[in-house]
Amino acid sequence: MKVTIGCSSNDNIDDVYKKNSKEIIDYLANQNCDLNWGCASTSIMGICYREFLKGKREIYGFTTSKYASDINNLKGASSVVCDSTFDLKKNLFDTDLIVMLPGGTGTISEFFTFLEEIRSNDKNVPLIVYNKDRHYDLALSLIDDLIDRKFNSQDIYNYFEVVNSFDEFKKIFENIKLNCIV
Repeated sequence: MKVTIGCSSNDNIDDVYKKNSKEIIDYLANQNCDLNWGCASTSIMGICYREFLKGKREIYGFTTSKYASDINNLKGASSVVCDSTFDLKKNLFDTDLIVMLPGGTGTISEFFTFLEEIRSNDKNVPLIVYNKDRHYDLALSLIDDLIDRKFNSQDIYNYFEVVNSFDEFKKIFENIKLNCIV
């Protein structure tokens, strides 16, 4: 199973986000999953790289020329430099599962891009938002506001799962594994 993980590459974030994300990353790396990610050696992205490498899993990384120099720090990963973040997201979408961990505007952009691709094109790719420590509350509030103002319907929530704890994540993941179409 190939898992796309959207997450932060900024090392200046609070360590609690790294710690909570590592729990999910360790779990996935030990579930025979391969990594599809934004290709960075720092912060949560760096944790992804190190844990999947340690688990001897395949690692597929995508970046843009602005960050391509970091590829030298990622031995053992297959890395592709994309022309744009649009191309990067398209490559990241070639996956069996998407997990959104804490991140900044790039990660939030990925979440909405993946959500819209799944919704608008009836793609059967599970999307899990890990909202521990309420990281995604504002994004989810925006979705609620769009529902309230009739720009979206409540069924937008049928296209992704929100989990707030590691145990909730494991339960959803195990269900996805049982119903996996790969």
